[in-house]
Amino acid sequence: MLTTLFILLLTLTNPSEANTHDINDYYETVIDNHEQLLNSWHQIYNDSAILQVVDYFDSLDVVNSDSEVRWNKARGHHILGSICAANKDYTMAMEHFIISLKSLDDLPFHIYEMQQNRLKGLIYKKISSMFLFCEFFDKSFDMLLESIAKFHACNDSSHLLVEYLTLGSFCDMLDEDGSNPDTNLYYIRKAENYLPKFPELSYERAYYDYCLSYYYRSVNQHDTALVLRTKALRNMPKYNSFYYSMSRAAAYAFYAEQKYDSALYYALEAFRSPDLFDQRDAAEGLSEIYNVLGDEKESVKYASIYREIQKKSLDLKIQNATIGKIYDTYLNEKLLPEKNDVARQAIWIVVILVIVAITILVVYVKNNKDKSSYELANTLFLEKWNTFQETEIVMSIIERCDDNKDLMGDTVMYFKKPLTNTEISVFKATIDSLFNDFTNRFSSKYPDLTKVELDYCFISILPLTEIQKAGLLSLSYQGIVSRRKRVTNKLRESLQNQKLIDFMKKSLKDGLI
Repeated sequence: MLTTLFILLLTLTNPSEANTHDINDYYETVIDNHEQLLNSWHQIYNDSAILQVVDYFDSLDVVNSDSEVRWNKARGHHILGSICAANKDYTMAMEHFIISLKSLDDLPFHIYEMQQNRLKGLIYKKISSMFLFCEFFDKSFDMLLESIAKFHACNDSSHLLVEYLTLGSFCDMLDEDGSNPDTNLYYIRKAENYLPKFPELSYERAYYDYCLSYYYRSVNQHDTALVLRTKALRNMPKYNSFYYSMSRAAAYAFYAEQKYDSALYYALEAFRSPDLFDQRDAAEGLSEIYNVLGDEKESVKYASIYREIQKKSLDLKIQNATIGKIYDTYLNEKLLPEKNDVARQAIWIVVILVIVAITILVVYVKNNKDKSSYELANTLFLEKWNTFQETEIVMSIIERCDDNKDLMGDTVMYFKKPLTNTEISVFKATIDSLFNDFTNRFSSKYPDLTKVELDYCFISILPLTEIQKAGLLSLSYQGIVSRRKRVTNKLRESLQNQKLIDFMKKSLKDGLI
């Protein structure tokens, strides 16, 4: 409704016969109006006006034009990217966000400095959300950190408070085994630095109260959690993106506490959200709540809706490789030297040639020195590896994974027959018998690794996917991602950019000499 009104007013005043200056003013007004809608959490689905704006600025000679043109071009593509993201067209959204970032990169930094940082922060935040929905967790986390850095640069207290709270929730989601609840609290304390700047009834304070309630619930202080959650839901301005997301999360919390009337109310509120993922989670919750309340008809209805939305959600995950490639291409182009900087290119070429020559020399000397011992270790390893693959426990694990090869990330918890503690012990004993007490030597060498992290390392000796590892170790997809991240962080110096499976097999081989 608001978008239509803006377009109608602007059409009546369209300066089709006016000069260039008036046309620029007209299109700036369109951008201003759309940004107001974005800032007030309205979903913009009618993109005809902003498309006209983007086409106009794209048609100008940006290289030779003034900075104002580049700035408005960046703003226009940010809005159009936001529209595409709201409609879950993530590939097109990423393309518009990259054009916006490139326009900002070409803009002298001293011009619109604060606004540039804020706009980049907003773009990184939205890219982070897209990666999150596509289950690209590492990239999502990195983009969230980038957005926080930009909001710091422009001292945007509102976004800093919200993004620190979001970062805490993100870490809590990845820490699915609950081993580090203080991570969430750490970022909540960071957000508290900005809290005094906002009135009691602001959405920032309501979001803070809710995130704090989630922390208290995770440490089993349920009474405090309930008070804060109730306060947050009461004070959050209704029918914006935060309200719907909070309602969805509140429905699950009330359901877990067996407060089914409250759970039903907030699940229905979340289901009204225009966002596909809010609808999906709300539909799943409604099906479970109605089942507990004995309303089989409504339970079946929402279960059917959940399955339909879930199919659409799985289709969105296919976009993760595409949007990741688009963003990586932008980063690579950004790191390239200037086209006309011949001297810099020559220096880089010389440096690379020197490095290649030294590397070849080092490899040649090392290969000749260690050739005999390497060949012996390699032969011995291959013999033992072939024996290892034919052991009963390894064949059982591979067969179990083959039986579950059609599982997706969301359904990994339905994995048939995860490994028991006894089977894990047999698996490690088999490794030790063939590879010189390897598990004990590895544990002693890396004492920072916990038992569950060591089990993840040992199962990584086999060529398995992360989903298969998750099923074998009774974890969700998010849980196995969290565990992999902790392991790779602790082994960062030893890994040296190797894949974990290659590192583990090399460690097995090295231990045979």
